[in-house]
Amino acid sequence: MTDAEKTIFRIGELVSDTYEIRAVLGNGGMGQVFDAQDVGLVRRVAIKANFADIELQFSIRNEARALAALRHPGVVGVYALGCHQGLDYMVMEHVSGVTLAHHLDRLGDSMTVPERLDVLVAIADGMAAIHRAGISHGDVKPENILLAASGRVVLMDLGLVRAAYEPDRGIVAGTPDYMAPEIFSGRQLGTERHLADVYAFGVLAYRMLAGTLPYHGKDPIDVLIGHADGPIPKLSDSVAVPRRLSELVTSLMAKDPNDRPVSMDAVVWQLRAAKEEVSRKTAEPSLSVLIVDDDADIARLVALYVKQAAPGAEIQIAADAQQALEQFRKKPPRLVFLDLHMPRMSGFELFTYLRGVHLVDASTVVAMSAGGSPTDVGLMLELGAQDFIPKGPELRGRITRVVSMLVNAKERDKDTPTSR
Repeated sequence: MTDAEKTIFRIGELVSDTYEIRAVLGNGGMGQVFDAQDVGLVRRVAIKANFADIELQFSIRNEARALAALRHPGVVGVYALGCHQGLDYMVMEHVSGVTLAHHLDRLGDSMTVPERLDVLVAIADGMAAIHRAGISHGDVKPENILLAASGRVVLMDLGLVRAAYEPDRGIVAGTPDYMAPEIFSGRQLGTERHLADVYAFGVLAYRMLAGTLPYHGKDPIDVLIGHADGPIPKLSDSVAVPRRLSELVTSLMAKDPNDRPVSMDAVVWQLRAAKEEVSRKTAEPSLSVLIVDDDADIARLVALYVKQAAPGAEIQIAADAQQALEQFRKKPPRLVFLDLHMPRMSGFELFTYLRGVHLVDASTVVAMSAGGSPTDVGLMLELGAQDFIPKGPELRGRITRVVSMLVNAKERDKDTPTSR
């Protein structure tokens, strides 16, 4: 077995005559985590052990005692602390899932802002529980956060955990990408060490919402200098988020620890408020509009008038009947502006087909034409079109009236209580 393949415990080894080692779950700078079976209680557990040469201040005993003092769904539970052949280990609940780092690498682009905020709220809530117990995590980063299959978001690897009353001893430890300036500079506050966790969470929040880390460099020293002296990048410059959320992330990454939020409990509430605000803004648009016209200039002009009357409207443009059909099959729009004279299939023919297959039943259709005959107009109105608008001086006013009417009707429906 090569040095790279060596493990603290061998696969199949029975630790303390109780725990059968089955696989290596992870490797770190100070130890390893194993998948194991408690043969007495017949349950799956995780075992974490230090390498033999780890300094006393990084003993797994510190982490085990910290975890044992906590009862929170966002913090992994610890079952036991032991020693096997001179090596300390702790037994933890086995949480099935993937790390947040793995999740972001594979699915990060597909996560909506509300989904990202859900994860951040859960992380902040777990950190608040750790801080209330009088300890700090010391290494908050995506690799130390587990997204469990059950939906739990679990903080892992409190290997750098220290109580508020413990001296610093001049130790510089952590992950450069998430390291607070006071740790690198050696100016870390004694009894307010948790504020370094707050900073790391701010970096994590920026990473999750902006999709990139706030500071980059050729090597870790460049990154640390960025944390110490570089300007704090504004989240709102990278992603469309509410101003208050951007300001919260900026305050979390304040260079001076005293300028950061003093409590993760307060951060939890602010993140929840931000999620509600984002969810309201990303909810179903007030009005979905489809403009069907082979004249691109006219289509853009109609879209402009719609946007002026209903800024929140979701607008789609179809250049011909085929494109319009594809849009209807995806999701029928609430309002349709339909040009009567188009190549291959006219607006009248398209409307007739849509009526026959019931794709237009929930839509308000407004016919448009630069020179529609009275017969065409009459047939459209007879088939159920709401209105006919000639392409000319009346276009803007007539479009504004139709759009305003639908928006006002939607607002009235929303405000009217449902009778039962």
